[in-house]
Amino acid sequence: MGNNQRMAADLYSGTTPAYESWSQYWVSTYPAGGGYNRNQAWTDFAYVLGNPTDSAAAATALFTGVKTANGRISVSADGITRLVSIADKARSIGKAFGAVTSVWLSDATPGGWLAHNDARNNGFAIADESFWGNPNTTGTPITSTYYSGGHGPSLPPPDVIIGAGHPYWNGGNFVNLAMRDKLAAESGSPGAFTFVERVAGHSDGSARLLNAAENPAVLRLAGLFGGSSGTLEYRLADGSGANPENPTLAQMAQAALLVLGRSPDGFVLMIEGGAIDKSAHANNMNQMVGEVLDFNATVQTVIDWVDDPANDSTWDNTLVIVTADHETGYLTQAPNALPNQPLGEITPTTLAWEKTDLGTDKRASWHDTDTNNQIDALETVYWAWNTSGHSNSLVPLFAKGAGADLFASKTDPANPDPVRGPYLDNTDVFSVMDSASVSDPCSPRYPIFLPVMLKKK
Repeated sequence: MGNNQRMAADLYSGTTPAYESWSQYWVSTYPAGGGYNRNQAWTDFAYVLGNPTDSAAAATALFTGVKTANGRISVSADGITRLVSIADKARSIGKAFGAVTSVWLSDATPGGWLAHNDARNNGFAIADESFWGNPNTTGTPITSTYYSGGHGPSLPPPDVIIGAGHPYWNGGNFVNLAMRDKLAAESGSPGAFTFVERVAGHSDGSARLLNAAENPAVLRLAGLFGGSSGTLEYRLADGSGANPENPTLAQMAQAALLVLGRSPDGFVLMIEGGAIDKSAHANNMNQMVGEVLDFNATVQTVIDWVDDPANDSTWDNTLVIVTADHETGYLTQAPNALPNQPLGEITPTTLAWEKTDLGTDKRASWHDTDTNNQIDALETVYWAWNTSGHSNSLVPLFAKGAGADLFASKTDPANPDPVRGPYLDNTDVFSVMDSASVSDPCSPRYPIFLPVMLKKK
């Protein structure tokens, strides 16, 4: 979710989400061995396409404060050292913790929050560690290579984990049937998760999840949903597309907050709108705008929770962080245009015009007056994708609540980005979360982190 992804959703909806009025910062995202040249980023169009981070390295930096190599999950670049994440710190002092995502439960970002592994593709080991704290709970590397790469147990296991990847639809190498069956068999047992899953033909996924979360006796909750792509079905810009057999991301977040809010010592929570990335990889503006709007609704759910007088959260004891792990798609106003140039109109008409430009072999939206599938001189361009991968662009960060002012001290005003201004590194996000939620005993009670999100005492 780079800046232009955020702006595209604002342009389409004609609205501005509340979090955009919070304190705003900019964040560099490069992996171990990389860097960000603030001047070259705005003079050489192709510069930010070189050596971008992947989601695993970015999640590791955000959640442990240490740069690592692409593909690593909260372990060092050489694969030797198990790193300490903010969730590890929370569990060590008795705080509740959890993760919510719209994509596979053991994909790179939730994986970096809950697990430690040599490779992000070892989804079975990451899922086992995420659900039960042991990367080889339901299998071993002999069973499948996807059980490889673990770095020992992470105990106690989380209190809440809700997301996609149900193996009945598409678990891929991330969630398998043995895990689903174990969750179902244990559901409701003392100390185990209460388990809620997608059921084919039953359009009550959100109701069943929220009913479970509203039960005051439920202290641990697992939700396993999904679709054919491994994510929840994409929400489109006009609000269509989602399948009611699944809850929305906002409803999953609400369920997580209900359960984690019962912790007397506070909690940390990561909520990821992961399908924003997937739709941007596909260079699909309709899906991407819909997913950002869905994510914006999720942030509003969190805001409403903080403001709710029925619980003990306030902005004096809660920190909410809204940011991204990286930009995907290098979305700009036109092919080879720098990303500080404003996008054009984003409407149902221009969404329908998006297609592959034969001149660049990338998708764009333009008024193709001669219908030759190529952007020609004098044809109006509304936006263009410039890669199907990631970029090394700065991403926005918004923060509100106890500890939000700590971000300012992480920037270097003497060496600002020439367009964005002072910025910090993604490893600094961990530092702020640590100070605001774990290391300082007088810190706020509840940190909440979106697409990376957090709560504390």
